[in-house]
Amino acid sequence: MVLGGQTFGGLFGVTLDTPREIRTEVEAQSRQLMFAFAGFSGYTVLLLILVCYKEFGALMPFTDVLEADRFGFDERARLEATWMFIALGQAVFLFTWALSIIRFKSLRTLRFDLNPDERREGAVTFAQGDWMRNLVEDAAIAEDLDALIQFQRRSIDGDPSLVRHEKARARMWEMAIRGLWPNAIEEAKKVLAQSGGDDDICRMIVAVGHMASRRLDAAREALHGLQQPEGYDEPELLAFVCEWLDPWQGNAQEDDFWDWENNSCIDHLQVLMRMLRGWQPSPTDQSIHTDRLTRVAQLSMISLMRAQRKHDDALELSLQLIRAEPLGVRPRIAAALCLIDKGDWHSARSILSELKVSDGQDPRVLALAAILGQTVDTQEMEVALAVGGGKKVRQWINDAPVNPVAGLVVKGGMDEAINANVLIAAHEATRRGMPPKFSFGWLSLVFNFFVLIPTWIVLAIFVYGQQGQLSGLLVLATLFLLHIASRRFARQQRRMIRHRDQKAMVAYAKRMKRFKVKPERGNIPVGTHLLLSGMLVTVNGVVLDLGLPAWLTVRLPKDTDKAVKARLKRQSKSIQKSRPPRLQPLGEGWWLKRPKEEGADIPALERLIGQPAYRGRQQQRAKKSSSTAPKRAGSSRQNPRTVTDVNLGNRGIPTNTRVSERVQSRPPSSNVVVGSKRTGPNVRPEPRDTDDSIDFS
Repeated sequence: MVLGGQTFGGLFGVTLDTPREIRTEVEAQSRQLMFAFAGFSGYTVLLLILVCYKEFGALMPFTDVLEADRFGFDERARLEATWMFIALGQAVFLFTWALSIIRFKSLRTLRFDLNPDERREGAVTFAQGDWMRNLVEDAAIAEDLDALIQFQRRSIDGDPSLVRHEKARARMWEMAIRGLWPNAIEEAKKVLAQSGGDDDICRMIVAVGHMASRRLDAAREALHGLQQPEGYDEPELLAFVCEWLDPWQGNAQEDDFWDWENNSCIDHLQVLMRMLRGWQPSPTDQSIHTDRLTRVAQLSMISLMRAQRKHDDALELSLQLIRAEPLGVRPRIAAALCLIDKGDWHSARSILSELKVSDGQDPRVLALAAILGQTVDTQEMEVALAVGGGKKVRQWINDAPVNPVAGLVVKGGMDEAINANVLIAAHEATRRGMPPKFSFGWLSLVFNFFVLIPTWIVLAIFVYGQQGQLSGLLVLATLFLLHIASRRFARQQRRMIRHRDQKAMVAYAKRMKRFKVKPERGNIPVGTHLLLSGMLVTVNGVVLDLGLPAWLTVRLPKDTDKAVKARLKRQSKSIQKSRPPRLQPLGEGWWLKRPKEEGADIPALERLIGQPAYRGRQQQRAKKSSSTAPKRAGSSRQNPRTVTDVNLGNRGIPTNTRVSERVQSRPPSSNVVVGSKRTGPNVRPEPRDTDDSIDFS
């Protein structure tokens, strides 16, 4: 009742914490336990001690001392004290009960929600708030981790529950953007509980987190009830991607792509599948989209270009992204990494200096600083994967399920790495000529069909000679059935989707080993984990990464190995002719020994791009400064709004991109006499026309 009810109060009412705080705050839970044990339990224990001394005084300790003349606490006194204690407790209870009679009506209409994670019926709702909510949402959409982290550390006056709520929301977005999905799911559940279950954005975050953690059933459950024909496409996109992630049991097929029109998420998914088909670092055609999801996808292409040694193309694309988004952090990090690959280390250091001024708390900026030889604490995931080692990086394989580098730095984590994003092995697979589509090795086929099956036949013949014909046939049938059952069981295990030790990924890793494809930290460009991404989705306009598991190669069309290997051979020759990228972080103090490049006295972006690279950055720094930021929270919570009342276009949220759900407008009527025009042979009347027609029969 305490967890599910509303706030109890009134005459002689005691409210220690609100139900939302009890669900989420550890301090509130501690106060509840302390009150329960120190109050009610203390009264009960004291009454129990008095009863024991009254009934079993001869067996209790210190009875002689209590019955002495000094205290005079004999049996009669103990009896009176016990009944007085009982009477006092009952009097307090009856008095409080009598005063609470006036609350009966409100208590009878009280509703309990013991499971806020489960969605009830109704339209999709967005929780509303004051300036704190707007700050958090704007920072999340722009991937401004520095602003989110500063907001969590800021001291804000006002209602503590509102401040905790918004700080929990900021941490939720921070964890989701960084790919720390188990923590993001936990924070989303806390925010959902604090919102009273009226924030469907948190439910979508939970669903995306389950998809990233490869728990598709939990993701489907979290998305239950969110898909509604109201033009808001994000829940339906999440459901489609969830089905696409399961090539064996999912309901999504390639033909379903035609049901989406002008949708960057669907178009990017198709581009990824084409890139995966030939391990290509970038698509051959230009994208028609210019939204944020497309720009994040291009950042991933930069990481693949670096791995396949297309340094000039990667640098040019990173500069284009900086022109399009001068306030972004990752485009500048991409440009700095490309300059490191080209040997312009001082130019990359100038970009880092600018980022430390504007986004000094961003973990990705700290990772870039560590790559450039500066001493940085390795507690953050991005820094640990860049320069850390040993036990410090092992935890991230579970905390960051879609970061493939977290799997590569752990011994035996190759299957987890390609489960997270198989594109991490694209450059090595291209060099070794390994086709992406999975196939069993010829040794496995020979062993199954030309060793095991003849062995079962020989055993059956032996039993036939020893025990007779019937025994031989039974042994042969039993061995064949066990053989078929074991192969089917192994196939079912390979189709069971999970994050760790997925059987299909273990088999794919063995196939990579046969082709001598060994992606590891020693042959991956430094900083790849800061840029590489897989399938991208949006939640409230915030772009989130789901990775690209290797089992999606099942969905690729069947190409002959000869044609695929011929293409890979041409790409491999191009890779061999180019300069390799930087594979290790730079040493400490290199800027004191290495001479500056020509023109390095001018900041790199000012030299390469000009003033458009700094458009709006002064205003951004002024907005983040604590002197101009508000320091007081609002006084009350605002009611949630349905999705139809929110301007989704300002946030870049896809709407009405599904063709089958569009409301077709009625064709304009013309001055045509009824019955003068007949339906043609290939024209099917719409159902609405039949509803308006008149039957003269």
